Amino acid sequence: MWTRKTSIRPRCKEIFRWTTACAYVWERGLNPPKTFTYWSVGLLVSCSIAACHSLPPEASSSVSGVVVSADGTVVPDALVRLQGTASTATTDQAGQFDIVKAATPSAKYVTAWKKGFYNGGELLKEGQSAYRIVLNPLPETDNTRYRWIPSREVDNHEPGVKACSTCHSGSGFPLMDEWERSAHAKSATNPLFLEFFSGSDERGPLIAGLGYKRDFPHSNGSCATCHVPAMALRNPFDSDPRKASGVEREGVFCDLCHKVEDVAIDRVGGHPGTLSLKLKRPQEGQQIFFGPLDDVHPGPDSYNTIFRQSRYCAACHDGRFWNMAVYSEFQEWSESSYAKRNIHCQDCHMKPDGVTRRFALEKEGSVLRDPATVASHTLSGIADQAFMRDAVTLSAKAEVAGGRLQITVAVNNTKAGHHIPTGSPMRNMVLRVDAVDGNGRRLALLDGETIPEWAGTGPEAAGNYAGLPGKGYAKVLKRWPEYRADNRSLVLSQLYPSPFWRPSVLDYDNRIAADATDTSVYGFKLPEDAAKPIRVSVRLIYRKTFKSWLKPQTEETADLLLASESLAVK
Repeated sequence: MWTRKTSIRPRCKEIFRWTTACAYVWERGLNPPKTFTYWSVGLLVSCSIAACHSLPPEASSSVSGVVVSADGTVVPDALVRLQGTASTATTDQAGQFDIVKAATPSAKYVTAWKKGFYNGGELLKEGQSAYRIVLNPLPETDNTRYRWIPSREVDNHEPGVKACSTCHSGSGFPLMDEWERSAHAKSATNPLFLEFFSGSDERGPLIAGLGYKRDFPHSNGSCATCHVPAMALRNPFDSDPRKASGVEREGVFCDLCHKVEDVAIDRVGGHPGTLSLKLKRPQEGQQIFFGPLDDVHPGPDSYNTIFRQSRYCAACHDGRFWNMAVYSEFQEWSESSYAKRNIHCQDCHMKPDGVTRRFALEKEGSVLRDPATVASHTLSGIADQAFMRDAVTLSAKAEVAGGRLQITVAVNNTKAGHHIPTGSPMRNMVLRVDAVDGNGRRLALLDGETIPEWAGTGPEAAGNYAGLPGKGYAKVLKRWPEYRADNRSLVLSQLYPSPFWRPSVLDYDNRIAADATDTSVYGFKLPEDAAKPIRVSVRLIYRKTFKSWLKPQTEETADLLLASESLAVK
């Protein structure tokens, strides 16, 4: 009704103005020309008719209707949207809604959703203002016999089933290509993971005694619950990742992620990965896809708020082993200011690229969207060097006093919503601090920390920095000497830091929490004959694993320079 009044208001003013003018003339007994009277009356009539005819059809100003369930029961508190727009409404207790249309809506459907239902919708039609949207309930049970849809075509997927790439790969929507480049797509085939699992690679053992199967030859453990989830769903504690085949080798793939209905937080341990997921897989002949958009329609889709919450990631990024928090990213986030500010994992690791406006082919029902609503599937992490470098800042200052050069270094976790480094305890950072005089002579360290042995012993040119000025940042574990298995002592090779799959305890954890700054000070002897200027070099290096664990020729030893600072002291 408000829209109607607004649309005729200018004409009403015009009618009122001329009516008032005529009344003024007639009330004063004036004798206006007949043409003026006829013209005024004619204008009054024509304006009235025009005003009435100018009222737009209800369909062009608003969309209203009712949302009901499949049995005809009204559905209150359902979220209704003009597809692809910000125009929304919530149904009242009678299931009714009313949405004011945008000036130039791009919507094809008016959609509705409520928890426990598939998304529903009705095709928008010109001249129609009232709609009846039916919501169908989600399946009540999970079908454990469900056969996964492959992300890409694989050899042994179910005949007649289209791979996800059939509809979700093409010009203008790079989601499939982004996922393929991500660590999730490679979780089952990652060479470093498989080497640590088996204890060897094609060149032989990594180092003496390192490897899950070398420590526990008669067990396959729970590694697959995160790295090969489709395989682990059949046998979570006895799946050998090396035997994965078909869609299982896609690691953390499309269909698996979009079958997650909920995630349990495992604070005790014993429920890693898939064991913390509540999946909703449909019966044969049916389908369901959960996602972060409430207006995906037509199709067997259902909006799920967890897709924009950090809890969604917790199944594999919040794990305890041997009664100790090993993977603690979710816990670190939940204790940070990011959680308080409602900034979730997806906001950084799946940040929209600002360009992509579709996530599927138009012929499959895709509509143009605000690029800010289309999440990237790059799942940014350690493979994205720019992303990693953007998380930290490094600053250094140098002062000379009394034959001493003092260097103060500050490393600030500026943009990571968890500790840095985080993830597997083998992730680490090395802070290297060096000072040389004008002749290239290295100054001797008087006081301050030195880099730990796990950063590598041997030639410095090969990236071995143990014992040099600086420090290492890591969650470091050590062997749990009291552990007994089957009433017998478990004989393990001496290795420090201890791999997290072994019975271990925390030795120390000096990683940098979200928003925190670590400051360290180094004093160098400054000889009287030192040539000027003194060159100070500070570098912060990220490594996927402890250098002391790997053979020199292993490619995974490649360093990532996160930040550096150079100073000249005259």
